[in-house]
Amino acid sequence: MTEENTNFVCISCPMGCPLVLVTEDGEIKEVSGQQCNRGAKYAKQEYSDPKRTFSTIITIEGALYNKLPVKLTAPVPKDRIFDACKEIHKMKAVAPVKVGHVFIEGLLGLDGVNVVACRSMKKV
Repeated sequence: MTEENTNFVCISCPMGCPLVLVTEDGEIKEVSGQQCNRGAKYAKQEYSDPKRTFSTIITIEGALYNKLPVKLTAPVPKDRIFDACKEIHKMKAVAPVKVGHVFIEGLLGLDGVNVVACRSMKKV
């Protein structure tokens, strides 16, 4: 049997706890170092299926500003972040836009991963 330690820094809260995840033959045995209950959950998720959510901006025409902040409604697999960004940055919005407007439903074919506006912008 092979025991392996993997180190993480938790990003679930502002504490940034240094975590140690112990596995034996690929099976999670223990997580230590967390100061809140989110740490162990984060380490297990990061080890088995790392995902991230993010926000970015897209171009908008006809508004006071030319950039519109957008975000994902659910996390995407970490190894598909750049694909997600490429797809999002192909879009161009046209004012007016209301906060929460869904621009892409099922980004990259992932159920529940939508791209939504983070603010309203009037047409000028």
